[in-house]
Formats: sequence, structure tokens, C-alpha cells
Amino acid sequence: MIKKLISLFSIFLAISVITFFLVKLSPGDPAQNYLRASHVSITAETLTAARKNLGLDKPLYIQYFNWLTDILKGNFGISYTKKIPVIELVNEAIVPTFQLGIFSFVILIILSPLLGVLSAIKKNTIFDYTVQALSYAGVSLPTFWLGYILIIFFSVSLKILPVSGRGDWKNFILPCITLVLPLIAQTTFFIRKNILEEMDKAHVENAIIRGVSKKRIILNHLLRNTSIPIITVLSSNIMYLLTGSVLIEEIFAWPGIGKLFTTAVKTGDFPLIQICLLFFGIMSIIVNEFTQALVKYMDPRLRIRIKEKSKAGGVL
Repeated sequence: MIKKLISLFSIFLAISVITFFLVKLSPGDPAQNYLRASHVSITAETLTAARKNLGLDKPLYIQYFNWLTDILKGNFGISYTKKIPVIELVNEAIVPTFQLGIFSFVILIILSPLLGVLSAIKKNTIFDYTVQALSYAGVSLPTFWLGYILIIFFSVSLKILPVSGRGDWKNFILPCITLVLPLIAQTTFFIRKNILEEMDKAHVENAIIRGVSKKRIILNHLLRNTSIPIITVLSSNIMYLLTGSVLIEEIFAWPGIGKLFTTAVKTGDFPLIQICLLFFGIMSIIVNEFTQALVKYMDPRLRIRIKEKSKAGGVL
């Protein structure tokens, strides 16, 4: 447990270093951005005062240490443009991003396994060819292009769905489709491939010879033996649904973390950029740990290996 905590903290430190120096290496002067956002004329005197106020006159390693110390205390800085703590802006934007991600994930876990399994079982049929064709199209279409096409068709031409914003359930439809469609296509391909590989194995052929019903073969032989890779790929898609929403939120003016991040980049709001990048990094750690824990829970072989290693460690 202690080793795990040390490992997670080390990963967090690595993410913080990358986040800090990526922002520092980006074009633009934070002091100038701060003065512009504050509607103060940029002169040599105001720049010097702004750099001193923001701590930019100190060496980079001291700036990083001060920034990391403030983060560990829960102080993430003040937004240049909004003049309020950036954590308040992130707290407001988290809920819309999570809502969009959860709805999209529900669609993903319903459609992908269903289409992937049926496509594999009905191999070389019209249904299989249709699913494969739609999957190829879903993988190939650029996300931004798909979003604008959906807006033009459903919002501008048919006028049945809202163009942008976050209102009632209708506002979720177009962003969710745009966000999840490429994932459905990729995951359907993956599941179909795994099911077909499992169908060629001896235990499935023996079950067919013994006269086991198709339902039991699917549940007990195919899905059970392919559940680990399927769950792994579905869980890993959670991260994309959160970070991949940056472009989707910009297209549909969705007030989430992605929209907040792109606005911060446009205005040069460095504290807001840093906390958004840090949020994405921390979420990747959480999702990765969740995926590993879920796989360990689902696979008894991994649980046995972990117990054996712990016992061996105790003996040593």
C-alpha cells in the first residue's frame, strides 16, 4: 500500500512538472497577459510590478516549488480574466463535463458490445457488413466535421435540436453523438475481433459439438473469456470522453472543462490553463487505477498472483 501511494505521488509530481513547464514554454508573457486582462497599459514599470506580483521575477525552480506548495495547500491561483480563484471556475465546469461524459459512456457500453458481439456471431452477413461499413465511417470521420454536419442537418435544416448550450435533454443529443460515435466504431471493431478469435478456440467448438445452446455459448464461453479485454478498453475510453470533449464543448458551446480550457488558451489565462491540464492529468491517474482495480477484480488469476507476491514479500 505504501509503495502504491509513493508511486501515485511520483506520477502526480511528474504531471505537475510537465504541466508547469509546458505552460512556461508556451508563447506569450504571463505578465503581459495579466496586464491586458486587468485593462492596465503595458509599460516597463507595470511589467516589472506585474512580474514581481506574480512571482515571475524568481528563478524557474523557485516558481515551480512555490506553485506546487500552493497546490498542495489547495491554492490554485487567481484567474487573470475573471479575477476569482480558478478552482471555483473548475468546480462549475466539472458537472457539465461529467454529465456529457457519463451519458456518452452509457451509450458506448450499450451499443459497442451489442454491435460487436452480433457482428461476430453473424459474420459475413448483411448485418456484419453493415456494422463494419458504419464502423469504418465512424473511425474515419473527423470529429469537428461530424459535429458541424449534425448541427447543419438537425439544427439548421430540420430545426428539431438546439445548436448549442446546456439546457434540457435535447441539448445532450448532438454533443453525445459527436463525442461517442468514433469510440463506438473503434470499440465495436475491437470486440468483434476478440469474439471471432475466441470462437476459433477448441472449447467453443467442443461446446457446439456437445449441443450447448447458442445463448450459453455466448454468455459462458465467448463473453466470459473476452470480458477482461472488453472491460479494459471500455474503461480506458472514459479518459477520452473527458479529455476528448475539449473540441466537442467548443463546437457546441458546452460550459465544461474543455470549453474553459480553450477559453483560457485564447485569453492567455495561465493559472486557468495550469489547473485544467492538472485536472486532465489527475483524471488519467484515477481512470488508470480504476481500470487496473477492475481487471484485478474480474480476473482471479491476477488476484492469486498478487497474493503470492505479497506472501513472498512477507517471507523475505
